[in-house]
Amino acid sequence: MRVEVKLFANLAKLLPPGSQKKQTTVIVRKGTTVNQLLDKLNIPSDFTNVVMVNGVQQDKGVILSEGDVISMFPPIVGG
Repeated sequence: MRVEVKLFANLAKLLPPGSQKKQTTVIVRKGTTVNQLLDKLNIPSDFTNVVMVNGVQQDKGVILSEGDVISMFPPIVGG
């Protein structure tokens, strides 16, 4: 099944070659979780702080569905 992955801020550099506009389409197996998607993309889980699936914040253990849009943000620091 296909899912759309959008990575923001410094995570965008971790997208596969050929990705455009800070996003890419990834083919995953039915029952894949966000954590498994991160593994497939070789992105360490601790690099992402906020995960949204179809615009709703989710846990990294959520199971993905066909056509989901996954947006990931790095930890935010500042002062």
